[in-house]
Amino acid sequence: MKKVFFITVLFFALSITKTYPQVTEEFKNGSKPDDELNAEQIIEMNKPALISIWYNDKNYFSYSTYTTIDTTVLNGSGFIFSEDGLIGTNFHVVEKIDSLLVKTSEGIFYNAELLLTDETNDFAIIRLIDTDGKKFPVIKFGNSDNVKAGQQVFAIGSPLGFEYTISSGIIAAVRDNEKVSFSDPDTYLMKEKTFDRVLQITAAISPGNSGGALFNSKGEVIGITTYTYLGYGNLNFASAINTFKNLVKLEETKEYVNNSVLKIKKEENLFNTNYKLATDIKSQLAYEWPYYSKPKDSLSATDSFTVKQDSLNRVRLEKAEGYYKKCMDLKPDTFVVYQDLLDLYVITDNFSKAENLYKEIREKFESDSLLNLLSSNLATAYKTSKEYDKAIVFYNKMLKEDDSQYFIRYQIANIYQEKKDYKRAVEEYKKLLKADSSYNEANIQLGIIYYSKYRNTSRAKKYLQKAYEKELLTTGNTPYNFDLLYYIGMIAVKEGRKFDAILAYMDLKNIYTYSPGESEKKAALYREIVKMDE
Repeated sequence: MKKVFFITVLFFALSITKTYPQVTEEFKNGSKPDDELNAEQIIEMNKPALISIWYNDKNYFSYSTYTTIDTTVLNGSGFIFSEDGLIGTNFHVVEKIDSLLVKTSEGIFYNAELLLTDETNDFAIIRLIDTDGKKFPVIKFGNSDNVKAGQQVFAIGSPLGFEYTISSGIIAAVRDNEKVSFSDPDTYLMKEKTFDRVLQITAAISPGNSGGALFNSKGEVIGITTYTYLGYGNLNFASAINTFKNLVKLEETKEYVNNSVLKIKKEENLFNTNYKLATDIKSQLAYEWPYYSKPKDSLSATDSFTVKQDSLNRVRLEKAEGYYKKCMDLKPDTFVVYQDLLDLYVITDNFSKAENLYKEIREKFESDSLLNLLSSNLATAYKTSKEYDKAIVFYNKMLKEDDSQYFIRYQIANIYQEKKDYKRAVEEYKKLLKADSSYNEANIQLGIIYYSKYRNTSRAKKYLQKAYEKELLTTGNTPYNFDLLYYIGMIAVKEGRKFDAILAYMDLKNIYTYSPGESEKKAALYREIVKMDE
């Protein structure tokens, strides 16, 4: 099972009111009403209207074979309540799935689409498609407002993939406005929901039961099994069916088709689904592309496993690209989608696509800070892949179109610095400062080059002091730039200015260190200061 609705209890308070209902004559003498059914009758009568919900996964990790396989995964349960193929289930069963499949009791798979959701109560209505007008058997709704503690209930679903499993129990309690805290499977942060009404049951449920029907002893659906408190004994819950009926009524009116609020909500769900699918694949490609796709073309001999994994990566790339483009269609102004797609192209060495997308982004977004971010990401990717010449050609094209993009000038200079072409790097940094004297990072990099590569302390000091003063004037505080403080400190040591060196070290020490290299620089400056007394 991919979806497991594990609940973590943060806090809950129960208020108990004692009531003593009148005991009827039929229960006094031990008889039972004629219309009550046993478990065998309930599953036999309702099985044709019960379904399991699946999805296709081309990246499923099998713990039995320890390999990634293409497969169809069972994700939850549901029930048909309309002859034309409308199905009730939980929202968490169908969210973030782009290939909904429904399997009926006949063993036939149908494609399905998401129609309506009530995320607060964890309800969803989906519809079977491509059914050729077939009429389906349906369940019968009961009245959850009449449910009382102690009444017998039956849960039918597919726990852990075991389809059409029935379990029996009683209503343990009926709870209104029930607050539930649970861990979001994507962020692992705690989220809280307040269900209108839930039925606490003793019938056993497990992952895979989610979305399944909860029946009363008349064979009527009175709830949808939704969650359980794992590790706390037999604490299982179903959302009351009368709340779900409100969603059914909305579907019957068809008002949701033209309801702007509901349309926005549906588009939001589609966007979130596609974005999650795309980012999941992108993360996988970031890990697997360097191991399989990147070295494939340089193999001296055919490696069938590498070729297979590369083929899978190409399929994943196409899928992720498609998901991102769906997101762009739904929300054309969401910058992060463009940024992620650009990253995807860079990760998979599709630099021409990255460049074309960057041009599209420049036309669409006018924010220098956003474009600077993308440009930096692209430059970093080019550097990592050592595609320096491609990067420089690309950035020069950008400058030709708009020479006011000073952050691109900085990237060009930085790439020459990375290539160890320090002469050209110095030229480019100076050109940048001439065009925009406020671009302080150029002063810092010039100071670093003159100090580290040309051993010209006086030149280095000139640029670094200028950068330090600009930072003070801009922020009013001590500069919070690691390299700036380190090199100012080292120059002070060389010139015998111990007090200034100590001041630089104290400021540097207060900057959190992210890498071993930065920690070593702190230690190096400290050692040089200590030597000044020897």
